[in-house]
Amino acid sequence: MNLKTIQVVLAVLMLCPCLALAAQLPVAEISSNSVLKDKEKGIIYEPANMLDEKSATMWVEGEGSAGLGKYISVKFASEVDLSKFRIWGGCFIDNDFWKRHNRVKALELKFPDFTSERVELKDVMEPQLISLKESKKVSSVKIYLRDFYKGSTWNDTAITALEFFDSKGPQGHLEGLTATASSHYADEDNTYTADKVVDGWFDTYWVNGPGSGADDHIDIDLGGSKSLSRFAISVGNDATESFFNGSNRARKVKLRFSDGSTQSFDLNDKAGVQEFALSSVRASSVQISFAGIIKGASNSDFYVGEVRFWE
Repeated sequence: MNLKTIQVVLAVLMLCPCLALAAQLPVAEISSNSVLKDKEKGIIYEPANMLDEKSATMWVEGEGSAGLGKYISVKFASEVDLSKFRIWGGCFIDNDFWKRHNRVKALELKFPDFTSERVELKDVMEPQLISLKESKKVSSVKIYLRDFYKGSTWNDTAITALEFFDSKGPQGHLEGLTATASSHYADEDNTYTADKVVDGWFDTYWVNGPGSGADDHIDIDLGGSKSLSRFAISVGNDATESFFNGSNRARKVKLRFSDGSTQSFDLNDKAGVQEFALSSVRASSVQISFAGIIKGASNSDFYVGEVRFWE
């Protein structure tokens, strides 16, 4: 197996304020009876990777085969009404790696009351929301691998992310947003385009084109008029402390809403997501600009990892 370098995992509760909402069920513990350990690279593809909202980290079974019959054990923080779950089945680093690894085709969920449910997944590189036949009041669940789509290169089955919901979920930050920007760093794979700030992953980035970032902006289309209450953003390349200090950051962020109003916020010079309460505003789009640029120690690239809004 030849995965790209896995970035440092940050604490999931710091990264995901949406976990506090009732609709998404907070996971207290996640484990597996099979985990791939790459001794040569010193990488462990542990189950906790499925909770960090990063595209380059994942759980991979360690059987040297598709791992059929192996399971993921999930314990919730308390007894919950489990109604739905969302899964990113496969390796979501990029389309090439997704095709080369095995993908999940069928899972069986086993519940503490000795009942079970088998679910089938499509072979598509996108999150799939699965509704159970009926809600289950549980404090834990085991998820077994039952079938797979064969990868073109490696016989490893991966799951990049898992989320669990009650009947109200998914409910949290706005999803399905689109983004454009005044510029972006051009490479042949379009790795650093503005859509990366609304793709749901904390380890993908928009990077500006020429300049420090002070003359750039990001435009977010909310997909309709929304009453906004909160806003979160991660500024800088937070893969490592060295990368963060090496690239440009900003001390201030300004939001200009489609109704013409503006709100500005001071940013701490630290890695990770920063969240702010908004004064009540209704908008269909938001333009985000930056000021107080802090020059990076090794380059002048300006990074934004993720932008999120809540109603």
